[in-house]
Amino acid sequence: MSIKTNIFQMKAFLVAIFINILIFNTAISASVNCINGKCEFINSFHYKTASTFCLQTLTFEDVETDYSFFTILRTGEQCQVYKSEN
Repeated sequence: MSIKTNIFQMKAFLVAIFINILIFNTAISASVNCINGKCEFINSFHYKTASTFCLQTLTFEDVETDYSFFTILRTGEQCQVYKSEN
């Protein structure tokens, strides 16, 4: 193999990794229903149910989940999770 072929393969590999990161980051989006800090998640990778310090009522709100918090996409507010169940 020539050096040009190796460089092309490396660039293609890096592009594939970048595309996978973009796909997996958007795949962690979920919907949530919350009442008084008790939340149920739909299509969440991290939680099935959780307790949070955010006390507002949310109905089928789009959120992005992380290991210790979730972010409400409409407002950008982060809600810390202190108890969760998968």
